[in-house]
Amino acid sequence: MTTQDQALKVSTAAIAVSLFLAINIAIPASSFLKKDKEAGDTIQRALAGAVQTLKQARANKTVALIGSSLVIAPLWSTDVSRGYFHEDCMNHHTSAVLTKKLGVQGLDADVVSLATAGQFVSDTYLIVDKYLKTDRKPEILIYGIAPRDFMDDTAGGLALTSVFDQIVGVEDIPQVSSLFFNTFEERIDFVLNRSAYLYRKRGRYQTKFQDNCQKLAAKVMGDRKDKIVVSGQNDPLAGFLLGGNRTDIWAKSIEEYSRRYRYFNAQQFEKQKECFKALVALCKERDIKLYVLAMPLTNDNRKLMPPQFYERYISFVKEATADANVPFMDLQKSAYKDDDFYDTVHLNSAGGERFLTTVSGLVAGADSSSSLARSKPSSPTY
Repeated sequence: MTTQDQALKVSTAAIAVSLFLAINIAIPASSFLKKDKEAGDTIQRALAGAVQTLKQARANKTVALIGSSLVIAPLWSTDVSRGYFHEDCMNHHTSAVLTKKLGVQGLDADVVSLATAGQFVSDTYLIVDKYLKTDRKPEILIYGIAPRDFMDDTAGGLALTSVFDQIVGVEDIPQVSSLFFNTFEERIDFVLNRSAYLYRKRGRYQTKFQDNCQKLAAKVMGDRKDKIVVSGQNDPLAGFLLGGNRTDIWAKSIEEYSRRYRYFNAQQFEKQKECFKALVALCKERDIKLYVLAMPLTNDNRKLMPPQFYERYISFVKEATADANVPFMDLQKSAYKDDDFYDTVHLNSAGGERFLTTVSGLVAGADSSSSLARSKPSSPTY
């Protein structure tokens, strides 16, 4: 190879590297300059809205709820049924019904929901660590959990969630490394995600490419287009408007959770257990009164789980909360019926009323020193 050929090869490589760097700088910079209010995905925008609601709540006068869409559903559906309509359940960060139920109990509190769709235990830990600090911590935190929060076969690693992507930076590696990463390769992947914009957003572009291919295939297939499933239409929150064909909704829920529970990912389950313990310890450290509720599920949903998965999940939560002296309630034992559910896992307004009545009772039964209690006038002296 001549010197000229070598120089040309080096020059070409330099141009390629320069273009790659330019794109990785230009795309995020343009988004910043536009001040795009829609930055981030649906979950990230929802979490940002929830945090803003928390900031507006009164210090030491807040009851916060956290968890996945199983917590979102009863808050949203009960408010809708009472006429407090919120167009988008993903951005419904309060509960007028729970606020009123607490008021009946003599408690004056702002209710804030930090629940997000698909929230894992690891995500919950990150949200509490990042946002529930001394100057803005709630008086009481209600955590509604479910088996899927510990193991979902359709999900990647703990460091691949939208919440992780939004909250964790390279500077946080020393803190989260042992909880979130198993291998050196996972740590390298994380660094690449944070240093190369195109690498970090590769999943989004892959999804868009797949969607476009599916839409094109649907056009080509003509009358068979109804068999093409576009990603995003499987979002369990997408159909939360009241009504709809219950049989179809139930069948789609069974299909979805069959995929989620298909195989038992032992490594993911063990990692989430460690995150749960870390969450409990963090709440104790910050003097946050944590209550854990095992969300109710239909028998149709439990039948889809791998053998012994539910038993291992509920046994761990009972033991972990007991060891930490954290109040725990298993709502699976509360005899919820299928009519209380929108689909096989999400409570409808009827089930939501029962759930929120339970929550208000727990809060009312908290330590009498709680700052949520309204001061009562002393009895008159005769």
